[in-house]
Amino acid sequence: MQKKETGNRKLGDQIKRFTRGAERKKITLNRKVLIFFFFLMLSVLFWFLTALNKDDYVTSISYPVFFSQFPEDKVLVNDIPDRLELTVNASGFTLLSFQLKSRLTPITFAVNSFSPNRFKNDPNSLYILTSNAKDDIARQLSSEIDILDIKPDSLIFIFADRIKKQVPVVPSLDLRFEQQFMQVGPYILEPDSVTISGPEVIVDSILAVETETFRKLSINESFNQELSLLSVNKIDINPVEIWLKVPVEKFTEASFKIPIEVVNLPDSLILRTFPGKVNITCQVGLSAYESLNEHLFRAVIDYGDVGSMLGSKLQVNLVKIPDYIQAVNYSPTSVEYILEK
Repeated sequence: MQKKETGNRKLGDQIKRFTRGAERKKITLNRKVLIFFFFLMLSVLFWFLTALNKDDYVTSISYPVFFSQFPEDKVLVNDIPDRLELTVNASGFTLLSFQLKSRLTPITFAVNSFSPNRFKNDPNSLYILTSNAKDDIARQLSSEIDILDIKPDSLIFIFADRIKKQVPVVPSLDLRFEQQFMQVGPYILEPDSVTISGPEVIVDSILAVETETFRKLSINESFNQELSLLSVNKIDINPVEIWLKVPVEKFTEASFKIPIEVVNLPDSLILRTFPGKVNITCQVGLSAYESLNEHLFRAVIDYGDVGSMLGSKLQVNLVKIPDYIQAVNYSPTSVEYILEK
């Protein structure tokens, strides 16, 4: 029995040695295959680069372009291409690096540096032949590249007189306050208006400039925030950012009773309402609570509305309230009345 167990152990050891040897041979083989393919790919790469650098090729490349230096006091109103189609002749290696560069650095086209051609009877329109810009474009690319052709063959620019106007800023806000906190008083914008400039037909149609939407949650204190203005096509805005200031503090609830006034009542008449007062409830910041009183509110009935009212009640309107309170409610909103002479 003991001899059998000893034999089994020897057999197991032999199997393990055989397995380990096979694994080592497999790893060695895989390593040799990887080294072979690495040097094969390296050789192919060197051959490819040598071939690229040896032969010249003619090809078309779409290249980004940036236009600058427009005429002073003018604004461009038509769309112009943002890419030029270049037919070029160069070595393959140069073209490869040229393609990579075209994704990073656009051609700068300074409009005022050329002698433009003007259309008859249209002083605000001009065109430039791109063939006249071939040397300037070539200087920005590479001395190893020969530019054969440029498309489009001409660039058309239509300008309008630039005018300026001051317009107010309208913020787009989504503000959420913590419980027992509120905005106390109007927010402040600095500046509250901006200067816009551009074509007259567009500037005249703009009444205000909006900000990007600003969202803030769980507000429990006053804060300042820089806001970016929404861009407007073909319009320059100055400045492009403003500051928002929002006063915030804890609030409490206040309530008052105020008499109902009657306006536009002839001197020969007396109008009595039932009831004669309204109850007002509101939310007010703690700092303003002591100074809030019933004299800061006004509830009125307009006798001029009597003829248009249905039934026996008149509408009560709250025509005066402080601007630093919120959640204003009053009752009753309509009252019964009698007229006396």
